[in-house]
Amino acid sequence: MWGNKMALNLQDYCYCKFPVDEHGEKTIYCDHSGINIFLVSSARCIVHWKDKSITVNTGEIVYATGETTVDVLTEGHVIGINISGIIAQKFCKEFSGAFVTSGVFAPFLPQQIMQIVANYDTMSESYLCNVAFEIINTLNSTDKKSVVASKIVAQAVSLIKQNYSTVYGVEELAENLNVSKSHLVREFYKYTGVTPGKYLSNVRIEAVKQMLVETNLSLNAIAIRTGFSGDNYLCKAFKKATGETPMAYKTKILNSQYLPNQISLKVDPELYY
Repeated sequence: MWGNKMALNLQDYCYCKFPVDEHGEKTIYCDHSGINIFLVSSARCIVHWKDKSITVNTGEIVYATGETTVDVLTEGHVIGINISGIIAQKFCKEFSGAFVTSGVFAPFLPQQIMQIVANYDTMSESYLCNVAFEIINTLNSTDKKSVVASKIVAQAVSLIKQNYSTVYGVEELAENLNVSKSHLVREFYKYTGVTPGKYLSNVRIEAVKQMLVETNLSLNAIAIRTGFSGDNYLCKAFKKATGETPMAYKTKILNSQYLPNQISLKVDPELYY
């Protein structure tokens, strides 16, 4: 049966479309199928999905399937993209609805969205396919309910994201926040499900992924820029986190080889016909 599978192009698998970049008070109507993702860059907006109304604040990301309306409030700035294709269809079947995430579990998703919107017209088809796939996998592992409700945790997340390359460890983080290490670890785990040390490591790995794909820096140079002591330690940490070496990951992305057969979602075979 698989031998008779119809040939599909990259856009059939998963693809970023319809970039949105809106400033000031206005209403955005989206009637696209697939996944609509909006990042509130400043101020706030109200997202309407079916009978739900969701207030989304600065720095938060909203996900909604299918028809969606976004009211951008005064002084607001909202950017967004739509992801379509068979992988997006599968994800929508499993997570039909709308949710907001604070970015705690997706520290580089805002940067990805901003990069796509700012450079959409110059990006290659393979890159738009790969980044769409990466975003879907990120959404698949994102907390789809909670937004960080602890001031300490929010401050810790902000410090880590801004200083991941220079933060020595949890002790230094706790000192900067004027709290004990045990209190920080307890609060962080309570609201995110991971320790601050693990979150820091995840942020660094995501930064490494970006630099591998977007620069020609050596592994040692990337290690220094992302807080690792050297390329050997970077390789060990990267393989432990992803199951592959940094160069294998880079080759996979640049050659557009990681598509549905490697997705973490279970894709129905029927979707290929």
